[in-house]
Amino acid sequence: MKTYMNALWEDIVDNKEVIILLSLVWLILFEQFTIGVALSGVLMSILVVVFTDRFLLKGNYEHSYMIGLGTLAKYVFRLIIEIFLAGIDVIPNIISGQADVQIITCQTKLTDELLIDILANSITLTPGTVTVEKKGSTLQVLALNAPGVDDDPRVVIPLKLEDILLRYEETLDGKA
Repeated sequence: MKTYMNALWEDIVDNKEVIILLSLVWLILFEQFTIGVALSGVLMSILVVVFTDRFLLKGNYEHSYMIGLGTLAKYVFRLIIEIFLAGIDVIPNIISGQADVQIITCQTKLTDELLIDILANSITLTPGTVTVEKKGSTLQVLALNAPGVDDDPRVVIPLKLEDILLRYEETLDGKA
């Protein structure tokens, strides 16, 4: 029993940043700061981390899911820009009724599954595109006014977002 409690405590200490982050999300979702909400947030965060570590992840959160703060800030800033630019580009086509929808198959240069998932979700957040299917690094994207057959199908990918993730992936490969 003592070894189990020691392992449990080690999980909590190893994942303290994730517990703090989850607790902050809890407080934001409750939209109030009281002792009860804060304590329940910390307790729920600990339960989520312990459950995930024991039964789902079989590893450390930070090693598997953390992206550097600088990379995350650059990515979110560029994502917001891409969303606004795509929205401005798509709105006239929708209003004029000249929207042509196609499914485009494109290949991302990313190899890390988490980064590919982040890119696929970012494509879906960008107006005029929805990621329909992901198999490895191949994405099928439902695109409004997609490029022609002769054009590069990678145009439907927000390439500047992919570049940020590629640079991050290179730093991951350098650490491994």
